[in-house]
Amino acid sequence: MTNDLALFLGAYLSEGHTTRSNWSVIFTNSVPSVLRDIQRAASNVFGLESRLTHQADRCPGLVVSSKRLVEFMEMLECGSRASNKKVPAIILDGRRQHAIRFMQGAALDGYTSHSYAGKWAICLESRAAIDGLQDLVTNLGIVNAQIPKFNKHMQKTYFELYAAGPWGQELSRQVSFLEPDKESRAVEYRDRAYRTALTDRIPGTQGPELYDLVPAGRSGRSGKGTGRQAFRHLCDSRSRHVTRESVRRVHAAGARLPAWLADVLDLEIRFSPVLAAGVTPLRAYPDPGFPCPTAP
Repeated sequence: MTNDLALFLGAYLSEGHTTRSNWSVIFTNSVPSVLRDIQRAASNVFGLESRLTHQADRCPGLVVSSKRLVEFMEMLECGSRASNKKVPAIILDGRRQHAIRFMQGAALDGYTSHSYAGKWAICLESRAAIDGLQDLVTNLGIVNAQIPKFNKHMQKTYFELYAAGPWGQELSRQVSFLEPDKESRAVEYRDRAYRTALTDRIPGTQGPELYDLVPAGRSGRSGKGTGRQAFRHLCDSRSRHVTRESVRRVHAAGARLPAWLADVLDLEIRFSPVLAAGVTPLRAYPDPGFPCPTAP
C-alpha cells in the first residue's frame, strides 16, 4: 500500500466507476487539478497512461483503460457503480496515513456546513461504503454518526456520514479537501468556535491533583505572578471536571504532566461522554503508533 494507491482508491469510491465493455476505469470531477492528481497516482502505482476528457455537455473526466486494472478493482471488491461501492479491506486493515489519504480521495464527495452546529459530511448511495468510512473516521478518533436521506427527485435513499461541531473541525484538519473551494470553506468552518465546556473535558484527573503539579512561585518582586494563586479554581469543590484549557495553562506554568496527560495534549486526543454502550464490530488499525483516542 502507498499513499498514491490509497488516494486512487478513495477517489474511485467517490468519483469513479468501471466499464467492462471497454475495460476502463473512469473518474469525473469538475476540478482539473484533482483529475491530474488521480492521473499522477495511476501512473505512479500502475505505470498506466490515461487521458483527460472534456466534452461540452459533460463533466470533465479521466479514463484509464486496462483490463488488469479493472480486474484488480474487482479483486479488491471496490464495486463498479455508486450503489455497490465498498471501502476495500486493504484500507480498513491498513495504516493511519493511508486511511487519511484514502479519506482525502473519498472526500471529493464530501462537504462542510457552517449552519447550526456545523458539520463535515459525505453522502453516498452505498450503505456499505458509508459503513466503511464510518469505521475509518471512528478509528481516527472522531465522534460521528450516519443518517438516511430520501431524495424525492431521484426517488432514492442516500446515506450520510457526518461529524458535527468541533469533531467535524478536527476531521477537516486531519483530512484536507483536494478541491480548493471546498478547502477554503473548510478553513472558515475550522475558524468558528463550536467547542463547549462539555466537549472539552478531560477525564481521568481531578482539579486538586492538577493544582499540585503546578510548581511553587519564586519569592520576591521578581516572582510576582509566578505562584499557584492563578490556579486556585482547581481546588474549588464545585469544579467537578478538568478542561483542556486548564491542563494547557498548568503545563505552560511549568508543571510536569503524567505521560498519558501529556499525550492527550500533544496528540490532540478528544473525549466525548458515553451515553450508551453496546457491541459493534469495528476494525482497528494494526499500526502500533496509532493511539486509541477513546480510552483514557
